[in-house]
Amino acid sequence: MNAVHTLTLALALAFAANAHADYLPDPAAAEAALWASPTVAQARGEFAAQTLRGQSLQRGREEWTVGADLAQRRIQTTPRDTQAEWGLALSRPLRLPARAAADHKLAGALTTHAEASLGEALHESGRQLLGLWFDWLNETSQARLWQAQIALAEQQLATVNARIRLGEAPRSERVNADAALAQIRLQQQQAATREQQARNRLRAQFPGLPVTADDALPLPAQPVGTADDYVNAVLEHNHELFRSRRQAEVLQAEAWQLAKRRGVDPSVGVFYKNEAGGDEHLVGLNVGLMLPGAARRFDQQAAEQLSTIAQDAAIRLEQRLRQEARADFEAAIAQAANWQQADHAAQALAEAARLAARAYSLGEGGLDQVLLNRRLALEGQLMALLAQLDALAAHARLKLDSHQLWPLDVDADSAHAHP
Repeated sequence: MNAVHTLTLALALAFAANAHADYLPDPAAAEAALWASPTVAQARGEFAAQTLRGQSLQRGREEWTVGADLAQRRIQTTPRDTQAEWGLALSRPLRLPARAAADHKLAGALTTHAEASLGEALHESGRQLLGLWFDWLNETSQARLWQAQIALAEQQLATVNARIRLGEAPRSERVNADAALAQIRLQQQQAATREQQARNRLRAQFPGLPVTADDALPLPAQPVGTADDYVNAVLEHNHELFRSRRQAEVLQAEAWQLAKRRGVDPSVGVFYKNEAGGDEHLVGLNVGLMLPGAARRFDQQAAEQLSTIAQDAAIRLEQRLRQEARADFEAAIAQAANWQQADHAAQALAEAARLAARAYSLGEGGLDQVLLNRRLALEGQLMALLAQLDALAAHARLKLDSHQLWPLDVDADSAHAHP
């Protein structure tokens, strides 16, 4: 096992040990949804087309040509005569071994490029699924939070009514408590609407995916390992980089094919002729050479230029992907740290709100202070929730890009066989 595969296995174990996946789609259901997505379906069609094109190149485009001629011979000398003559010919261009090898190389390059394109479509669909999933998870988590706030507001209203009955609070406080409860119910209804819209967007793009998750979100964890380890693992599986490299290989193979076509094109055939009114019969062999022109040289030079450009683009893409992978790893670390701070602040604000509510129930303090503390605690909870989801999303993105979340690797057999 080489160093990269050892590193990939270590990252997989680290991710599995530090992240509970019940807040994410089931891997088997996610895989089926990705293969059924429109983007992947289009890529599979292109893969099938490129496979057929490769088979055409391997077979060769040199085909048989059948010719026929009909003539009438007039003899002007004595004895004058007119004789019918006809002939048949069968010929075919020859594909020389070097040209056949160039065609086979181009066929293989087209197939591997199509595989890389299919893998990139799977990866991009995975990113889209993950983004839509966390949009829905964000909205449904906020809806649950607002639902819990309704229960607290109703409990606060009951406390206000009890104090009013005991003559310990003015009736105006009921109005404030009712208003606070109404606002929270409105926020909950709006959150429920956004949750349904996010669910609909997710189902519209991935209709077969079950949209369910645990009510409790896991605690975000810091990514394990170093940024260099993660960057190497990402580049080991990056289909975008594979596709860019395969595109350069396709153009290089095309340039080689065009170079082999700059030679003469030989053809060989047989013919039969019936002449002199049937008195003469000819059977022969013909050989032809098609001499190339300057256009083939320009075609080769253009393909070589495009191949060089594609190779340079692949190098620049690798540099960019390295920087992006490192930035994603560092962002995941920062998101986890942000959540820790937000969670600490939310717990402090929640404790202050609890103490204020407790003091009010014991006849100390006013309702305004209770409502203010509760509003601040709610804002802290929302900030902590968003920070938690951001950290979980960043961690899931690391797993996705390193191919430790869902099956995203592609080979020719799976591309044809997967439903």
